[in-house]
Amino acid sequence: MNKPRLRPWNRMLALAAICWNLHLAVVSGQAQPHFEGEGRVVAFDEGEGIVTLDHGPIPGLMPAMQMAFPVEPAEQLRGLRVGALVRFSVQVRGTEWVIAAIEPVGGHPPPNLASFPAPAFTLPTLSGAPIRLSDLRGKVVLLNFWVTWCGSCRAEMPSIDALHRRYKNRGLEVLAVNLDATTTSSKVQTFVDELGVTFRIGLDPSSFIARTYRVAGLPTTYLIDRAGNVVVQEVGARDWLDAVSRSAIEGLLQLPEPAQEAGRSPPRLNEFLIRGSDVFMTK
Repeated sequence: MNKPRLRPWNRMLALAAICWNLHLAVVSGQAQPHFEGEGRVVAFDEGEGIVTLDHGPIPGLMPAMQMAFPVEPAEQLRGLRVGALVRFSVQVRGTEWVIAAIEPVGGHPPPNLASFPAPAFTLPTLSGAPIRLSDLRGKVVLLNFWVTWCGSCRAEMPSIDALHRRYKNRGLEVLAVNLDATTTSSKVQTFVDELGVTFRIGLDPSSFIARTYRVAGLPTTYLIDRAGNVVVQEVGARDWLDAVSRSAIEGLLQLPEPAQEAGRSPPRLNEFLIRGSDVFMTK
């Protein structure tokens, strides 16, 4: 998972603000019992009960910054998505500030747009047959990078599989590339069987293809259009069955295959507008 670190000056500023307000709350009793704020989820670990937020100013506590908070109870992180806008409440417990309440605000965030040719690759698969990206030209490809020990990777796989089942007959191809360096293929197969997914699993134990695609966090997912261009790069888990994701997929599937475009160059990324739950082609 992607766990951003605070820059040194941010860390010092956060520490000073928290220490001062913690002193007020514990010693003088003059501070508010809790502080409220809003922010966007950068990363989270449900097992450790920690969420990293890129938040606005928390009145009376600290300025806007990116910071990791413990969450109690940690069950509140269940169903949370990276990129989601959340409202939260911070309270002092013992000698630290913790998030006592956190909930999403508004709808699903749109996919993160990208624009670059998808690097070619050939990978072995769990079935034993190699797969080449070039063989998928003319299809919309969802390329997912994951590992077996990543909780967020496991959490989003059912929605990816449901997406695959829904759109595979319309031209969607899902390839989930496993990056486990030490796990055997038989253990990866056991993991896949437990989840019951139906899409193909590629194997990249050296992470060579992941480095080529500049994967910086797990899971990371790319949407590749029919012409072989990456148009979405999503870092972190996502519900791929939400209305925004489905609309993005359907918009890409509506585009004609390159051979059917009668000499017209493939549409560029800026010909798409993704707004809310709608995908439009500009005139």
